[in-house]
This record gives sequence, C-alpha cells and structure tokens, in this order.
Amino acid sequence: MKFAKKRMTYLLIGMMCLSFALTFFYRPRPPIRELVKASQELPPGSRLVATGSAPMADRVANSFTLAFVLVKSEFSEKNATGLEYLRVWAQENFQKDPSFLRPVTLNVPVEVHHSIIDSLFFNLFAGPVYMLQATVMDVLANRIDNFHHSRAYLSFVSDYYDAFGMDVESASLLARYQSERAKSAVNVILCAGFWLLVTIGGIVSLFLARSGMRKSRGQWLLAYGWLLVAALYFVVGWTENLVAVMASAVICGAVGFYLHKPFKIQVSEESALSLKLVTLSPQFIAIFAWVSVSLLAIRLITWVKTGTLFAPDPLTLLASSWSGDFLHDPVHAKKNITRTVGMAWLLYGLWTAYYVSYDPKTSAEVERTLDSLQPINK
Repeated sequence: MKFAKKRMTYLLIGMMCLSFALTFFYRPRPPIRELVKASQELPPGSRLVATGSAPMADRVANSFTLAFVLVKSEFSEKNATGLEYLRVWAQENFQKDPSFLRPVTLNVPVEVHHSIIDSLFFNLFAGPVYMLQATVMDVLANRIDNFHHSRAYLSFVSDYYDAFGMDVESASLLARYQSERAKSAVNVILCAGFWLLVTIGGIVSLFLARSGMRKSRGQWLLAYGWLLVAALYFVVGWTENLVAVMASAVICGAVGFYLHKPFKIQVSEESALSLKLVTLSPQFIAIFAWVSVSLLAIRLITWVKTGTLFAPDPLTLLASSWSGDFLHDPVHAKKNITRTVGMAWLLYGLWTAYYVSYDPKTSAEVERTLDSLQPINK
C-alpha cells in the first residue's frame, strides 16, 4: 500500500515537471495543411483557364437556375446528390466569407484554455495528438489520391465541370470541399482506432483468463468500459459545453462504479441506511453485457439512419475515409454495417440466452436423475 502511494506521488511529480518543461520549451501546433490540391482535380489531358465567365461566388449563388447535365451512368443519382450538397456547402461558406477560397491568412485554430487543469493536460497531450492527426491526414491524402483514379470520381468531376465550368476557381472549390470533409474525419478515425484497440485488448484478456477467473474479468472489463465511455463523454461535454453529454457522463460513470463495487442499500431496525457490498452472479453480468452491447448497436444504427452529407455521422466518415470518396454518400457501406451489427447483435443475444438459462448445478442434477432412471443390465 505504501509502495503504491509512493509510486502515485512520483508519477504526479513527474507529470508536473514534464508539463512545465513542455510549456517552457515547446509549443504544440496543430497540423495546418490542405489534403487535396486544385491540380489533382483536373481530368487527364485537360487545360485549366485562369477564371471563368463569372466569379465562383456568383455561379454558386445562381446555381439554382442551372440545369445539371448528368450523363446517364451508374453514378448519376449519386452525382446529383453530391453536387447538391456541394452547392449548399459552397453557398454557405461564400455567404460567411466571399474570399474563403483565397484567404489572406491561414485559418489557424485558436486554443483557449480557461483553467489550470485544462492547461496542464493541453501541454502534456496536445503534442502527441497533433502528431497522430498529422499522420492520419497523410493517410487520408493518399486515399483521396487513389480515389481520383476511380470511375466514380471521373464521373462526378465530369458532371461537376459541366455544371460549374472548368477553371481555377472550380478546381479550388472542389479540392477545398474534399479537404474539409476529410479533415472532419481525422478525430473520428483516432477515436475509432482507440476503441478498436481497447475492444481487442479486452477480448484477448477475457479469453486468456482462467476459466474460474472469467466472471470477475468480465465484470472488470464491463466496469472499466463504462468508465471509459464516461471519461469520453466528460471530455466532449467539457470542451464543447454540452449539458446533455455531461449528464450522460454522470450516468455512465455511476454504472461503471457500481459494476466495479456492486452494492445494495440496507435499512436497519433503527431506519438507518447503509451500503453493503454484494457479489454479482455470472447470469447478471452476462445480461448486463448484453444490455451494453445492445446500447452500442442502437447507437451505431442510429448514426447510420440519421447521418447525411450535410451532417455526416462517424460511420459515414469512416466509410468515406476507407474508400477516399468524400463526394458520395456511402450507402452500400452503411447498409453492410447495419446488417453486420444486426447479425452480431442477434448472435450475441442467442448466446446470452443460452448462457443465462444454463445452470451447471441444475444440469448435473438432471443428468444424475436420468442416469438413475436407466435400466440396469442383468
């Protein structure tokens, strides 16, 4: 116990010294880059004129009067939907800033820190997070470049230039649109990677545990899984000032603490309330694990059902990142995700029902009874 306290003290002192050194000698800078260049938007062998017949802002503002010329192909409907979302996105940005395609200064995110705890964790973790973000941006840039050689992109860019004209501003707008969409997927990819590692680690540790320890290991994994979700909600609610997310963090944290130290409330003869630690049965843990998986499945399917290109959900961004296509809605990918989640939920539910209904003691007693009823060979 003393060794643990001493180790925690040394860890706290080391964190303080490291944070101060990083504050004094190092300034974390977020990665500033464009993932797609205007030159990448040119069809092979084409020549780009300097400007079109009208400024791009005017063409976007008056694009509701344009008749989109869509060559009939397997991508026609997707191209029409993607062009409409791009037009609305461009119109909103031109209304906010008419020169957003050619800004005078770089749009550098401003980091505002309101507390000493916020400053502490910023100096400790901002640098590694920015490095991971830069790495993911490089991967996304490569995926988008590979997508530019696909039939789907060539079909879209042909319809795009037919609608808005082929010049420098049109190419810059298309590049900016893809770049902004791809940047919104960076943190989603990092978060998905973190939860993938946590899930794989939890499953491996559960299967490597001895048969007599799997119940306690499963309870431990459930408890810390809920606590991790609570920590994530707390960070999101704190940074974005969302009351509903903070309430979810409190609820998830309460569930995690209960699974870690389960208890029941007792009332004594003197009407005094007290807490007593209890031991959860394997059946209860299995049912609670099924409830947790069900809540996760509901969340994933809700993302798929409610996400659009205007407000893409995390699964849409992950599917677009995998293909490099940020111009079309990945409808087929989301259908496959929905079917996979539904099938996994059904199989896990059947296994949970079998596990809960299966009692080793009752099964052994039934087997003894059946053996006693068998005729004795003479």
